[in-house]
Amino acid sequence: MVAQYRYKDCVRLLLSAPGIDANLVNHRGDTPLKLATSYEVLTLLQKYTTSCEAFPVHTYGKVIMCGDSGAGKSTLTEAIIHHCESMSEGGVDQHLARRAARKPVKALTTGIVPHLVKSPRANMTIYDLAGHREYYSSHSSILELISKTTPSVFLLLVNLLLSLENIIAQIYYWASLIGNVCHNCPQLSSIIVVGTHADCIGDSKKLELLCIQIEQAAKNAIKKQIFVQFTPLNVTAFSKDLDTFLSSLHHIIDDVRIRCPAISLSCHVMYAFLNAKVPEDQDAISMSQLLILLNREYPKVLPTEAAEVSELLKTLSEKGFIVFFDTDLADSWIVLRQSTLLEKVSGVLFAPTHSHFEEHIPIASNTGVIPISVLKYHFQKYNIDMITQFLIRFELCQPITLAPNNTALQVPPIYSCPDLFFPALVSTSRPDDVTIPNDAFLWKMCTVSINQSFSPRFLHVLVSRVADEFPMRYRDTCLNPDLLQYNRCCTVWMRGISWRSAEVYTTIIEMSEDFRCLLCAVSTDDKTDITYSQFVLSVIEVITKACKEFCPSVSREEFITCPPDVTSDHVAATVECEELKKILLKGTRKVTDCTGKNYVFVSRWRELEPQLPTLLGVQLKQDPITASLTADDHTKIFQTTKSASGKWRAIGWELGFTTDELDSIVREPGRNGDEEYYEAVLRRWLDWAPPNHTDPSLQSLLSALRAAGKEIQANNLEAIYKK
Repeated sequence: MVAQYRYKDCVRLLLSAPGIDANLVNHRGDTPLKLATSYEVLTLLQKYTTSCEAFPVHTYGKVIMCGDSGAGKSTLTEAIIHHCESMSEGGVDQHLARRAARKPVKALTTGIVPHLVKSPRANMTIYDLAGHREYYSSHSSILELISKTTPSVFLLLVNLLLSLENIIAQIYYWASLIGNVCHNCPQLSSIIVVGTHADCIGDSKKLELLCIQIEQAAKNAIKKQIFVQFTPLNVTAFSKDLDTFLSSLHHIIDDVRIRCPAISLSCHVMYAFLNAKVPEDQDAISMSQLLILLNREYPKVLPTEAAEVSELLKTLSEKGFIVFFDTDLADSWIVLRQSTLLEKVSGVLFAPTHSHFEEHIPIASNTGVIPISVLKYHFQKYNIDMITQFLIRFELCQPITLAPNNTALQVPPIYSCPDLFFPALVSTSRPDDVTIPNDAFLWKMCTVSINQSFSPRFLHVLVSRVADEFPMRYRDTCLNPDLLQYNRCCTVWMRGISWRSAEVYTTIIEMSEDFRCLLCAVSTDDKTDITYSQFVLSVIEVITKACKEFCPSVSREEFITCPPDVTSDHVAATVECEELKKILLKGTRKVTDCTGKNYVFVSRWRELEPQLPTLLGVQLKQDPITASLTADDHTKIFQTTKSASGKWRAIGWELGFTTDELDSIVREPGRNGDEEYYEAVLRRWLDWAPPNHTDPSLQSLLSALRAAGKEIQANNLEAIYKK
């Protein structure tokens, strides 16, 4: 109706709404395009319908190939592409030509290799993930980006020639990683476990038993997502069972795609616009450049506001057509050629160091620091600002210096930082001089199940965050007050970090070799520091926040152990919470680590914050103003305040002495003069404090001096006791 009656604004509004079909027919069989009577409406509908036909974005589903190195992910990917091409249009000759032009499968995949695959059965975006563990942290960052709102089909490949124990460990690891990256997605993803090299196992009974055991392990491991099936498979392109497997895969892709949120037809037009306007030799375009093009060429077809354009780009990124990372900076980047970032940049940066990887370049020192100039030299073909924004946005690295504090430049370019720190590229072990002090408070976070582990992504982001928040502080340079510099004092190694804060606290955070346990040890040089407990809480808060963000599917529990000077008698006398006292004294759920230290399990220890100083062995200082005075303080007080002796009677009255008591001091033999009377008042008050007298405390004496008009003497005395 709106097309027929020339309501072009309504047409544009409807076409931009999710789930609208521009080719919908009415009861007479007419489409909106056929009914359009206005040239503007007709032009608008034609752009949308032609874009949908050329780039059917809504028909694509995501397929993610994951598994350890050597499982056959790239081989299966090529087999799927070959099979889909053989079913597509073009005839036998074109199919044979494509097959001849295709390069052989690489022995070692670099980073993530994306493929857009068209098929009469189901279109798909395939992400072929490299299986080496050096890539797992960067893999997680990309999977988090494309799994925020739309589910995927994960093909988890395992090599059946490996031991059953190894296969099960791989299934649990990848199931945990998938659960972590898909945790925030409103729809569940589907997981198919594929056993490769099945044709190499000649004993059919052995293969059948192995399949039963693996399928049961997969059912136990995959709890957070949908486990579809386990399939033993020969992954070569001409295997007999591949057609059956792909038929099942296409149905699963359709099922997942149906569960995806409906997308706007504007996404099709936006993707067509990007392909038409961005040159083939240009890998990416900035948001500001895109907005200029939209305002100039498509002002009445696509939105031109940054917020609306950003939503369309996020949808295209989720569907696997582009990489779009929205940043807090003034400009963001849209990467059309995904392989630029996923394979040619990330794949090279995090490539394993062994000689089999030709793509590896010695770009970082073993400390994980890469100068921007070196990064720019090795990636000359690409925009360095785009690369650094990508790396920093996904917390794969951290800038370690700042640009000059120029008030005219509100947000300095990221590449103005001369160096970048990559926690994932640190290759050193813990230095010998980094040791855990005997009097440290130890907090440990462990996985509940032996089959679960914390992800490398969590460790690397945690190291980056604590290095930024705790040991590194701004300081003004005396030589140049306009330049802000970092005062960093931390040591980073492959699985941990150590630093000193405020020149008092020493902190060590280290992950165990099996990634099942994270230890945090904190000690202080000043056992009377009342802020020690707040510092410990702040460190642990950063750790638990990062764990909830990057390991949400991992069940974990926390343990603590107190310093040696926190004895049972000390706990019994000072801990008020009966639950905590019971835990500490009886050692409920005790665990002993390799160093022989005993840890006790505490389920809600952060709720017991008031007791934390006791657990830390903090010896709280008493406020000197409220501290009690004794006869030992007599000489110090008298020497400091004897100039107030002229008011000795007024001071005595304020301290609680009666007139008769003061007169008796005067009558005592051998006393003569105000100084001797004042000394006697102080001595009698400190020695035995008669009834009705104020308690001998510094606060009482200061009040008496001030009430008697001796402010100067009171201030001098207070200053001495506060030193």
